Amino acid sequence: MTAWSNYCLVAVVGGGAAGMMAAIAAAGMIAAEGVDRLGVAAPVMLLEKSDRVGRKLLATGNGRCNLSNQFMTPDHFHGRDREFVKALLNRFSVNETLEFFRSLGLGCRTESNGRIYPYSLQAAAVLDLLRRAAERSGVETVQHFDVKDIVPIGGPDDGFRVVASDGRFVLARTAIVATGGMAAPVFGCDGTGYLLLNKFGHVCTPLFPAIVQVKTDTEPVRGLAGIKFDGIAGLKIGSHIAKVAAGEILFTDYGLSGPPILGLAREIGSALRTESAEQVFIELDFLPDMEYQDLLGWLKKRGELDPALELSGFLTGLVHKKIGQAIVKRSLEKPLTLARPAAELTDRSLTRMAHFLKKLPIRVTGTRGWTQAQVTAGGLKTDQFNHLTLESNLQPGLFAAGEILDIDGDCGGYNLQWAWTTGHVAGESAALLATGTR
Repeated sequence: MTAWSNYCLVAVVGGGAAGMMAAIAAAGMIAAEGVDRLGVAAPVMLLEKSDRVGRKLLATGNGRCNLSNQFMTPDHFHGRDREFVKALLNRFSVNETLEFFRSLGLGCRTESNGRIYPYSLQAAAVLDLLRRAAERSGVETVQHFDVKDIVPIGGPDDGFRVVASDGRFVLARTAIVATGGMAAPVFGCDGTGYLLLNKFGHVCTPLFPAIVQVKTDTEPVRGLAGIKFDGIAGLKIGSHIAKVAAGEILFTDYGLSGPPILGLAREIGSALRTESAEQVFIELDFLPDMEYQDLLGWLKKRGELDPALELSGFLTGLVHKKIGQAIVKRSLEKPLTLARPAAELTDRSLTRMAHFLKKLPIRVTGTRGWTQAQVTAGGLKTDQFNHLTLESNLQPGLFAAGEILDIDGDCGGYNLQWAWTTGHVAGESAALLATGTR
């Protein structure tokens, strides 16, 4: 048996953000407890299926790595138990996360919206420092180790045999599963972790893409692909507005994108599981700084000041020309066309125009899939894990961390904070159990 496949104290399955943090925290705790290697090849082994760790981390924050957020509260997380989130954030907070990264040599900046980034605005810098920290702490990183089974050895406290698809294996006193969810399969996220834990009785809530673009009825957005505007998107489910989000919105050939739309996608995915697609709409406000009555007055004045103005240019100067033409066309009463003058506009057409500029309804047909999604909604039920240690309540010595759990955060650094928090808690807890100091 080669050195890397020998016995270790803690085996971490998955080399993403949560897995790397778990491995570093576990190795640090083992060193802090003053425990020698006890005959093992390495105190901690980080098992990664691909040729390198941290590939998905490189893509976060458009390559800038949105590490966390200053406004870190459980309200920014979703799942069946926000108290679970609260308990863990109290164990390893944003401040402790920043102190951890400072200890690695990383300087951080906080933007006005609370988002926290490395000063360099380079995800690669964060990954380099994490790799260096793992190496310095004695973590043995094993690439091309595609875990297909975790088998208990003997009694409940005797550890595990962690088996790769090619038959290689690692023996470990404790094991942490941090394999991610289903989102972004290009980075190796394929749901393997769910299967590994299902055999121990762990159950998943329904899984669906979150922080992802939205597909809509294409008629209202025809010809607008590639056009952006700063506005407000309101998610309307049935007769009520469920959530609103503001920012830059992008029209696409399949529907809508941009930060506000990505922020609504989680609620859209959930709604479409229970509601008819005919009942789910996004209402767009192109002019959030103008009240409806003021806008209507402006439109009437516009027609009075230039009655000969061709309707194709009636909203030019107020919104993007193509958006304006789409709004006017939808507002007109037959037989009026865009080639007619403003003098022919009726009060009803002007009222409809003002309405569509403030509340253009676009029917939602779905979201894009796992390939485009940034995060997985749903996951392993949290009531099957200890909320202070992340140890399985069904199998002693087995832990989980990161996206695999039934918790997902809003866009803006919340999901990476969840990775740092759960990775650190699981890593330290697994190390204490493995060394017999807990």
